[in-house]
Amino acid sequence: MNANVIEFYKKVRTDQGLIEALSEGKTAEQVSEIAVKKAAEMGITLETADVIAALGQFQELAAGAANDDELTEFELELVAAGNAVWCDSDDA
Repeated sequence: MNANVIEFYKKVRTDQGLIEALSEGKTAEQVSEIAVKKAAEMGITLETADVIAALGQFQELAAGAANDDELTEFELELVAAGNAVWCDSDDA
């Protein structure tokens, strides 16, 4: 898993504004584009392909970002739902 994706997600998991911004994406590609833009604003370099790959491995991403912390309510909802919120793509 890309270290920059994990670094960005560590910030996302505790920032409601970032969660809301990413939630505007309807496909993995749209979420990825938003993530790349928001990360750049924070000085973190992300590649679209890395973000899409991480979305497909959400449980691993959440575990890497959480370290020994508990999952957030948002993460629990995504895991319980099979993370279809972000990984559902009309292009697939």
